Amino acid sequence: SVGAIPCYAYLGDVTASPTGDKKAEKFEDDFLEELFSELKRLGMPAITYMPPRNTAAQMARIAELAAEHGLLEVSGVDINTPRQVFNCPELQRPELGHLNDATWAMVAHELLAEVDPDLGLFAPGSPLAAAPLTERIARYAAAGRAIVAGETTVEEAAKEIA
Repeated sequence: SVGAIPCYAYLGDVTASPTGDKKAEKFEDDFLEELFSELKRLGMPAITYMPPRNTAAQMARIAELAAEHGLLEVSGVDINTPRQVFNCPELQRPELGHLNDATWAMVAHELLAEVDPDLGLFAPGSPLAAAPLTERIARYAAAGRAIVAGETTVEEAAKEIA
């Protein structure tokens, strides 16, 4: 009702902490297939994970399962200690470029849903509701980039999406 995109926060099993502040722990890696099926059944549209925390293998597995189940992938980096830097150089890696696109798509989602809730990325009444998620992300990401760059207005982007 507020136009938000709920996300499941994937932790992933920790064997070694890239940030140095996590102990070895088991989370959900042993039952990811079941988890994704349940997220889809519940209508959860997105999953968020942390590139500095998760391994390349974990992120590849999440990306594969997200694509298989039609979930949006979101980069969700948290800062827990003063020694952690507030940037995410991992997002410069080519295999994580889709996370940048998802971020721009969410920028457009927020701005467009304020104009008309039916223009939200996951709105059932959206003119793009039947389009594959990858197409919606590409269209919304382009709109988000153009709005922020001042190349178009929110109203113009809304007309293009509609």
